Amino acid sequence: MAPSDHSAARRSGIPAKALVIFFLIAGAAPLLAAWASGIEPESHWSELGAGLAMISGAVFFLQFWSSGRFETLSGSVGIDRTMGFHRIAAVVALLVAIAHPLAPLVPVFFDRPRGVFVLLSGMLVRPRLLSGVLSLAGLVVLVGFALLRTRRGVRYESWRATHGPLSIVVAGLILHHALTSGEYSSAPLPKGVWLLLGAGAILTLFSAYIIRPWRMWRQGWVVESVEPMADHVWQMILRAPQRLPFRFRAGQFVWLTIAPNTPPFHDHPFSIASSPKMLPRLRLIIREAGDCTDSFGAIEPNRRVAIDGPHGAFVLPSDDAHVVMIVGGVGVAPVVGILEEAADTGDTRAFRLLYAGRTPTALAGTQLIDGFAQRLNLRVSKIVDDLGEPPAFEQGPINRRHIEGLLSGLELKETYCLVCGPAAMMEVVTDALLALGVPAERILYERFDYAAGRGVLDKGRRNQALAVFAMLLLLAALFALR
Repeated sequence: MAPSDHSAARRSGIPAKALVIFFLIAGAAPLLAAWASGIEPESHWSELGAGLAMISGAVFFLQFWSSGRFETLSGSVGIDRTMGFHRIAAVVALLVAIAHPLAPLVPVFFDRPRGVFVLLSGMLVRPRLLSGVLSLAGLVVLVGFALLRTRRGVRYESWRATHGPLSIVVAGLILHHALTSGEYSSAPLPKGVWLLLGAGAILTLFSAYIIRPWRMWRQGWVVESVEPMADHVWQMILRAPQRLPFRFRAGQFVWLTIAPNTPPFHDHPFSIASSPKMLPRLRLIIREAGDCTDSFGAIEPNRRVAIDGPHGAFVLPSDDAHVVMIVGGVGVAPVVGILEEAADTGDTRAFRLLYAGRTPTALAGTQLIDGFAQRLNLRVSKIVDDLGEPPAFEQGPINRRHIEGLLSGLELKETYCLVCGPAAMMEVVTDALLALGVPAERILYERFDYAAGRGVLDKGRRNQALAVFAMLLLLAALFALR
């Protein structure tokens, strides 16, 4: 018996194919409007430069939508995929923006290479192009800081506090450049499209910085308790007023802000580690990560908190397939919630859990999991890198042999594999699952780091995103050749 269908707990969201079509239409809208304006093109290279500028600008304005945590957009594919797409789109927008002023100079480069630098330096100091130059510089800072922040030890809160405001400044500069520069800037149709894109960005900002924080605080969530669960891992219980309607599927996550901090600059994502039947309480399992989480152990009861959610598509499939779960470290949090939901709904499927950690004392939630094993058809294996004396653990780190043993006896085409943990571990595990014959559509995972990753599935996601941008660039080429 599979669990009852709680799909109404979250909006299903726009299907992936529809999202791609919407993005292509919106991303190409300025270019198509310029095409339809009837303005005679100049040279092919100058038109290519104009087309690249329009593609880059439109993609940047669409960034406000993909980063806005709109479940209508991310509910079907998962917010990690929309945010991963957002990350790739930022790099593409930057590279295309850099190529935009260079394209018209290609013929000059072949005739007199040194003349390119003279023309380019002249463009950079031309007053009419100032907003374009500043927007490009701002885009370099914006994207560069976002890509380097994790490697340079920049605090998450500092990045959040600068990323949004700088994005607003860059968007304003791009809009000004689009409306004042180039032969298409005065045409009514392209101008209307740019104003529409700008208005859409303003709507997302109003939602993210005003409406959503107001809704988050008025819900009335508080901290009920904070207790140690493992080495540097805390269990936090949140409590909402009885009257508050809050629906979710176990495995989803929330963005949490703890008073006196304010969203959206101080919110962090944490997986829900409880069943819907535990409401009006939520359980979170949180590892100290060198930011504000290091002080969570000192939080007193009744501290006000604000949550945004639920988000995410990492939930238990509702058919009768067997379920294999492979988790590492605090990645156990959503799995604790999923197992509790399965136990509460009387799920009789076969569950297998492989839980990996550095040491036995680093494994959180083991008592909860042992309790679920009494209520479910659940087999649990534990792996630690530092084995020590306890005989109840296998020697880590996790490898293909462990996974092969876990899958033994199961029909892989009738089994779902849920993977959650550190990024490097998930790449190793998902690659091993694919190599052992598990179909890609049967492997479910979410990445909170939003990076494309080096695993086969991660590369597949990245290539799908790049294919979308290749279509937009093809349109820019056709625009130049018309």
